[in-house]
Amino acid sequence: MNMGIGITILGRRSFLLAATKAIGLFVLYPTTMTVTEWINPMAMAAFFVKPKEKWTADHFSDFLHALPASAMLTLKKSLGILDPEAREDQLHGSDQDARDIQKHALWLSSNVLSYLFRNKTKINYHDLVTWVSEKSGVSANTINAAPTFVLERELIKLLFAQMWDRLDAQQRNDLLVKIDLNGSIKDKTAIVALSGAGVLAALSTTVAFAGFAFYTTMSITIASMAGAVGVTLPFATYASASSIVGVLSGPVGWAIMSITALGGIALAGRANLRKTTLFIGQLHALKIEALIADGVPEQEVF
Repeated sequence: MNMGIGITILGRRSFLLAATKAIGLFVLYPTTMTVTEWINPMAMAAFFVKPKEKWTADHFSDFLHALPASAMLTLKKSLGILDPEAREDQLHGSDQDARDIQKHALWLSSNVLSYLFRNKTKINYHDLVTWVSEKSGVSANTINAAPTFVLERELIKLLFAQMWDRLDAQQRNDLLVKIDLNGSIKDKTAIVALSGAGVLAALSTTVAFAGFAFYTTMSITIASMAGAVGVTLPFATYASASSIVGVLSGPVGWAIMSITALGGIALAGRANLRKTTLFIGQLHALKIEALIADGVPEQEVF
């Protein structure tokens, strides 16, 4: 995918990426476009997604710095740095917000003693995702071979399984009907009786978990869970790719996953696996949103 030209300074790289897109669009549509239509702010971060690489500390930092304020706000809410009702005027600017997110992500994934000796702005993000994957039961072969993007998706599958376990039989059946528009999922009655782990195995080879369709499935699942806890989503949940990723990466998505995700009691001084997993899922959703905003076709997102 062609998402920009590499330059050594982050600010210039982002600026040139944006300028190139704007100029190209203006040449095509010089009389019909306004300045605000040139660039979706999330598209600026697409260059830094690097879905085939294992993310280093620099990958993590670059992506955070490329995010618009709205995405920074969502991340800080998902980490508990800001209250759910917080607004963008409570942000401190890209550099400080990025440092806050890095520091808190490190805190969640460390015990008290190790945290004191770790660099708060140099988090090897792939190592963090690997740690969560190992603790969550992702296969060793996948962990050893997969880039960060793939491991993140495996963890989101586990969040799906946890939400499934919170649904009753009727809600599970309704969900299967919604995600199976072409009738490819057979014997729904048997699947309804499965646990979250079982349903992952049953659906892993179906179209519901293939490619971008997996994110549609997650979006529908979040919408179903939202309805079950009395939350009404304010827009069409899966009418388009942008609305799908809007559910995943927006405040409703992380709030529902946070409410429904299972996990043991967080012990004082210990690394918090559950909250770290939720953060990784939130960051992955923002990566997906950035790719879609940049115009990457759905079939190329995963």
